[in-house]
Amino acid sequence: MWQAIAGADTIRDCRATIADIERVLADYVAYGPDDGTHLQAHVAGGTSGVALFFAYLHAAGGNDTAADRALAAIELSSGALAEHGLLPDLYSGFSGVGWVLAHLTRELFEGDGDLALEVDDALRQLLSDVTRPMPFELVGGLTGYGSYLVERLPNAGAAELLDRVIGLLESSRESNGAWFSNPDWLPDWQRELMPRGHYNLGVAHGIPGVIGFLAAARDAGVRDPRLPRLANDAVQWVLAQKGIWPGSLFPSHIPPDSEPRQTRTAWCYGDLGVAAVLLSAAHAFDRPEWRDEALAIAHVAARRSFDDTMVSDAGLCHGATGIAHLFNRMYQATGDDELRDAALRWYRIALDMRRPGHGLAGFLSWYESTPTAEGSWRGEQGFLSGIAGIGLALLAAITDVEPSWDRVMVVSIPPRPDVHRGAIAS
Repeated sequence: MWQAIAGADTIRDCRATIADIERVLADYVAYGPDDGTHLQAHVAGGTSGVALFFAYLHAAGGNDTAADRALAAIELSSGALAEHGLLPDLYSGFSGVGWVLAHLTRELFEGDGDLALEVDDALRQLLSDVTRPMPFELVGGLTGYGSYLVERLPNAGAAELLDRVIGLLESSRESNGAWFSNPDWLPDWQRELMPRGHYNLGVAHGIPGVIGFLAAARDAGVRDPRLPRLANDAVQWVLAQKGIWPGSLFPSHIPPDSEPRQTRTAWCYGDLGVAAVLLSAAHAFDRPEWRDEALAIAHVAARRSFDDTMVSDAGLCHGATGIAHLFNRMYQATGDDELRDAALRWYRIALDMRRPGHGLAGFLSWYESTPTAEGSWRGEQGFLSGIAGIGLALLAAITDVEPSWDRVMVVSIPPRPDVHRGAIAS
């Protein structure tokens, strides 16, 4: 059972922050972005992610207004399913809109689960005649489609499509058990640096994300014999890459023709994301040795200095609340006090980043299109890098509502019922 870990001072500051986030996002749902741009429906930065925030705020004891705003955001999101040109991706396309519809109507609200049928139909068409390798990643590929389909189970049509996704993943992996990112799948700056492609070690775009998806499918009751085989081979390959890279145990990318590239500490890339999906796989496939590896990696991440993490902002993807949430999720699953302490420290770091009167609800998100381009600070509403995700992570610190929304991040490790939780200092 999930339980709050924050002490009195942190609870007070989280509540004040969440209240500001609620006010800003209420205006966003009612009036649209304040910069005059159009509403976006996707999970990463649009109304689908905002719907998750309001739904969990309501579940955590928020008033009926929060539920109304969640439903309004869902309606905006579902309306976008009829638009042309929406990508199939989990985070920036129609699979993600479908994921939120399926998740909220199953977990928190009564609703029509058939709203996602047109997403199923679109994926069926996409996957019916695959003649060349497809991207395998979570954010924009097969693993993301599969994560949506897991959320749709036990729907028979979704189960049939999930079988197809697993088959495509199996046929597209290399003989070493890993998946290779082809150069034509990469953004321009990555293709310039790694023209022959790379092995990707991030949850968002790489092989660890596949491991998290396989574990989620197993936890959802899928007993396909391919799951443990694919997971075993992928885990063994990932663990074989462990070394001592600048600032981390795992690099971000391993190109075939150059040195591995160093990375930050985050969900999207780095040791902490690897540890979280490995712990999820350990639970799903009953592999205690993977649990030991996951905790050892997480402990290294917990002891890393702030400067070594390369954290700039507070968002879920690669910011302070994302780190705090992963430590919290792993603590709830294991009872490891070092992970609890790390979670509390990172929640505090996130709260201290807030500057009331700046950005949105006091938060600015750091954005850079490439590692060499000049970046900029932006106010962002969304789930992945903005205040909706920050609010969700803070709610998970101060309430007893399990944050099952993190299934979209493939890190939703079941809490242990026997974890001892005594009084915690603020």
